[in-house]
Amino acid sequence: MTRSWRPAIPAPATPLPPGAVGLALLAAVLPAAVLAGEAAGRLWILLVFAPLAEEIVFRLGLHEALLQRGWARWPAGLVVALAFALAHLALRGEMQALAVAVPALAIGLVYQDQRKLAPCVLLHALMNGVWLVTVGSA
Repeated sequence: MTRSWRPAIPAPATPLPPGAVGLALLAAVLPAAVLAGEAAGRLWILLVFAPLAEEIVFRLGLHEALLQRGWARWPAGLVVALAFALAHLALRGEMQALAVAVPALAIGLVYQDQRKLAPCVLLHALMNGVWLVTVGSA
């Protein structure tokens, strides 16, 4: 009997359908952000909406799908980080948007270890907050 070199990866306790949750969040939160004004709306989007919506799509959606299909941790994390960076490039149209691949890779490591969404959302919001204070307000 030979043992696999990869440890078993348990499925998350409560998988959510990423599309349905993302659409519900968009319908509920985006109008409130727009009505709150430009500065407050930007804070709301960067610190609440984007971390939650993006982590649902990229962690519970893509990352979880790759892990469930037997992908090894590093290739799965790398593919998700690159997809995340390409999505930011498509939205912002600036090459420096690709830099989000590095923090996305770090968040991916947290997800792979814990398989829980909340720590990823909190870490994402924290990273967005640091970016907002250091770069985004310039």
